[in-house]
Amino acid sequence: MAKGYWINHVEEIIDQEAFGKYVTKWNALVERGEAKMIAIGPVAKTQIGKKDIQFAAVVEFETFEKAMSFKSHPDYVDALKELGADETVSVKRTSCVVSG
Repeated sequence: MAKGYWINHVEEIIDQEAFGKYVTKWNALVERGEAKMIAIGPVAKTQIGKKDIQFAAVVEFETFEKAMSFKSHPDYVDALKELGADETVSVKRTSCVVSG
């Protein structure tokens, strides 16, 4: 069965406190084994694109199906609440799901 991956790019963290709370809850999910961080950190260079990316992460899930549905996992929904009703007020980012 194919694994699933989230590829995440953060353009700008607007509300560092809210984003920090989100990350704390996300890290608890990782520690529990819900997902595995493959790569995470500041971006050294944005090679293609008009906007510089500040931060990137690659997350691995046991299955592609889990990666596709994880955004609605109750504990992840709780983490997202830390970013507010409109997360774009706290952080500008993109996230995509790929099969691997």
